[in-house]
Amino acid sequence: MIRRRLTQEERKKETRQLLLESAVEVFAQLGFHGASVDKIAEYAGFSKGAVYAHFNSKEELFLAILEKQMHLHVHNIHQIIDQQHSLSQFIGILDQHSHSSRQKNRTWSMLNMEFLLYAMREESARHKWSNMITESVEQISKAIEKLMSKENENKSSLSADEMAWTILSLENGMSLCYYINEEHMPLNLFGKALQNMLLPPRQEN
Repeated sequence: MIRRRLTQEERKKETRQLLLESAVEVFAQLGFHGASVDKIAEYAGFSKGAVYAHFNSKEELFLAILEKQMHLHVHNIHQIIDQQHSLSQFIGILDQHSHSSRQKNRTWSMLNMEFLLYAMREESARHKWSNMITESVEQISKAIEKLMSKENENKSSLSADEMAWTILSLENGMSLCYYINEEHMPLNLFGKALQNMLLPPRQEN
């Protein structure tokens, strides 16, 4: 079967995707600071000029990967929310998902933490990452609002926006402690904390 020739735009997209995939591997092996545009280009089998034709800097390349990861994370949360009928159910499933994700994504979480320190010192990176987080919160908030509309009882004192911020903040903070002191972290702590923070106290009969 004769393969159809790619258009120039299709070739650009294919090259960009190959660069992103190669960058993920190089960042995972060397860390954000240890990686370089030269090493990423070499791993991908392209010239350094090919990298700069698609990304202005190593920072921009990492942010592009980070954006894809955040979109995937938000998509996963959306899927969990869509399958639940109450906040309590959502929190229980999210707790299981977060625990599994921490175990599978240790390398990516380490890169996140490394880049966090960089972004706190570099205003341009901080600003771009801040916009990504704000967008993620807005999307999660809308999904939570949809879930809350299914419930007639158990209304939380927090808004959907406040819940979204709480979920992301607590998830990131607990991930940090998990990787440093996994053996002493109580099981299901994320879910228990969210239950107490997001849901109203149970009424005594």
